Amino acid sequence: MRPEKRLRGQAGYTYLFLIVSIVLIGLAVSVVARQWKTEIKREKEAELLFRGDQIRQAIGLYSLTPRVGNTYPKKLEDLVKDPSFSQTRRYLRKLYKDPITNDDFELVKEGDALKGVRSKSTDTPMKDGNFPPVYQQFALAQSYHDWIFVYNSSGQSVAKKP
Repeated sequence: MRPEKRLRGQAGYTYLFLIVSIVLIGLAVSVVARQWKTEIKREKEAELLFRGDQIRQAIGLYSLTPRVGNTYPKKLEDLVKDPSFSQTRRYLRKLYKDPITNDDFELVKEGDALKGVRSKSTDTPMKDGNFPPVYQQFALAQSYHDWIFVYNSSGQSVAKKP
């Protein structure tokens, strides 16, 4: 047998092995990317629950503070710096953005009183259970827009049904 034939045959196997390796690496990368995207979405949902709840609680604290005039804030900025007092009074550390859209929250108002917030996103949530008791209705939500974080005037924290 000639050495050239043996080399030519080996080169064919190497080429085939290289193609199969590239395909397998591509499949592995696509699986990792899909899992990473899922993890990012779960983190954004958890952040939405945290931020929405922080705003809802801040509205509750604002409404329970004795003051002249409105018992509810007119805008989110009132939760960061209450205009009713000469000294700075904060119910919220900072203004939060909606983590799903990276935009401002949609305000839930009753007249000019700010009662809560919700996401503007119409994406379908991944989370469909294991919500805190106040947010049990979120399990029925068809979109993040249905996750409404609102403080009830009776002093109880409630989540509106979608």
